Amino acid sequence: MSIKPIAIAPPQPSTQRGQAAHLSYDAVNDRLAYVNGKSVIIRPADFNSNAPVVVFTKHIHPTTAVKFSPSGFYIASGDESGQIKIWDAAPKKGEGEFEQPIIKSEFQVMSGPIRSIAWDADNSRIIAVGQGKEKFGHAFSWDTGNSIGDIQGHSSTINAVDIKPQRPYRAATVSDDFALVFYQGPPFKFDKSLRGNHTNSVRDVKFSPDGEYIVSVGSDRAICIYQGKTGEFIKKIENGHDGGIFAVSWTSDSKKFVTASADGSVRTWKVDEGLVSTHKVAEKPTVFQQLVGLTVTKDYVIALSYGGDLTYFKNGEIVQVIQGHQAPITKLAISKSDLYSGSSDGKLFKFEIDPKGLKSNPTRQGGEGGEHSNYVVDLLLGDGGLYSIGWDDEIKQWKEGKVVTSAKLPSQPKQLNKVGDNILVLLESELQLFSKDLELVSMLKLDFSSTNAASLSSSRLLVTNASKNTIVSVEIDNGSKLSISSQEFPTLRTPPTLIKVSPDGEFFAVADSSGKYTLFKNDGSVVSTRWAFHTSKAYDAQWSPDSKYLVSGGLDCGLLLYSVEKPSKVVKFPLAHASGVTSLAWVYYDSEKQTGQFVSSGLDGTIRQWELLR
Repeated sequence: MSIKPIAIAPPQPSTQRGQAAHLSYDAVNDRLAYVNGKSVIIRPADFNSNAPVVVFTKHIHPTTAVKFSPSGFYIASGDESGQIKIWDAAPKKGEGEFEQPIIKSEFQVMSGPIRSIAWDADNSRIIAVGQGKEKFGHAFSWDTGNSIGDIQGHSSTINAVDIKPQRPYRAATVSDDFALVFYQGPPFKFDKSLRGNHTNSVRDVKFSPDGEYIVSVGSDRAICIYQGKTGEFIKKIENGHDGGIFAVSWTSDSKKFVTASADGSVRTWKVDEGLVSTHKVAEKPTVFQQLVGLTVTKDYVIALSYGGDLTYFKNGEIVQVIQGHQAPITKLAISKSDLYSGSSDGKLFKFEIDPKGLKSNPTRQGGEGGEHSNYVVDLLLGDGGLYSIGWDDEIKQWKEGKVVTSAKLPSQPKQLNKVGDNILVLLESELQLFSKDLELVSMLKLDFSSTNAASLSSSRLLVTNASKNTIVSVEIDNGSKLSISSQEFPTLRTPPTLIKVSPDGEFFAVADSSGKYTLFKNDGSVVSTRWAFHTSKAYDAQWSPDSKYLVSGGLDCGLLLYSVEKPSKVVKFPLAHASGVTSLAWVYYDSEKQTGQFVSSGLDGTIRQWELLR
């Protein structure tokens, strides 16, 4: 048997309050690149495209900047440590790009976060700028790392850099010191510092495609236009927006440019005539609808909001809003056609799913104020709809994307379970049983710490006892009364963390904190202790519907498929998710052929779809 990757649902761009988020556009292949966590994401710029998504995960530190080379063959990405990696971004054919791109070169160019990167038109020289200690920018050759000039003239963090697209090359940088610095080169050397035009931090700068103009925008709401060849100041547009301006991008004809602002609007300008049009993402934008990033593609103007939404404008109209997770995904729940996912920032999304792959534009559940205020611990689909618990110590019931009822919990919840017609919530030292409408039915105090529970039958529960490294059986009388039974189980080597009962109720697998499973019969006898291929904690596992296989994922980032009939054999897919696999769910399974598909989520913010083949 083997596990084959099919598709990836990527996370949205990372954003930080008060900082611009630079989107990079590949005009040759019509692709977008942006950063999220420690990853760099490449996705098609056209939301209707089925082109593969690439997730680059070879940065050790959180990524902060990314830029396509003009040819589209390479990407330079930078992180918080000041390291630049240049890697192969040439498009490849396939349903999903799971192979990590090849790193061509990497250099430690600064001692702090990289904020912006620019390539020259020869695809050979790079300028990287940011928040350094000894310097705020570095110009170098992409293949050798040799210095090709000095980026000087600023006294504070440089927020953005751009290089004139034609020879003779020129470069411009903008900074928190309110200045634009103009360079000649290569080798790039200081030419002039233009101060007094901006009165607050300057967020972005761009040369026009024909090299005739430079435009800079900043938190002072001003737009400044300069001569592209000499850097001479031409004019200033005061109060270009009702909020700070975070991003600017030119259209292909070099006569117009577009700006994005914290006031939630994008505005189109002509160099000679001024304002052309204004378009808002909402009538009364919230904080999360402030626009912090922007790019102009061949078909759309794409604006990035602080909340991570990518809003597509065409001819001044909003034609699509791409939403998704920005934070690590913590839990999945699946129905016949829908996949629900929760993340560490409290957001819930619903994806349409089919054997061909996940739909790229999920629907946010609850909206602002309706979801959990932070970490989503568990999701459960029951007769009453979708149930969720979070670190805000609440259980919520969802129907049609809205919370219909909720209940406060006495402490931080650990897990949800379905027991007959009721919903069980596991707390650290307590079990609470709710009706499907979240009325408290019964409760049971535990004299030990627990992390996981599973329903063995409608009248029996299994609960981990982390204090004594064993499993405890809990009886359910009359469908609601909870009591601990006298049945004893063997003591495990380390504290148990996960219990998974097979669909036919014949087996249950218990994982300990080292990721090793013990397979039990339902009477408590040990079947096998050979399921020991994880190298660290297992976060989740799911039985195949025929109870013959268990797919498992955890902190070691890999997927493992265990077999009941052949316990010593295992199917492995290492590095399925960067940083760890958090949750799993079966899409479908053919019991006769023993083939099927499942999805996984990870701390890298992605959801990935897999096929099980014989």
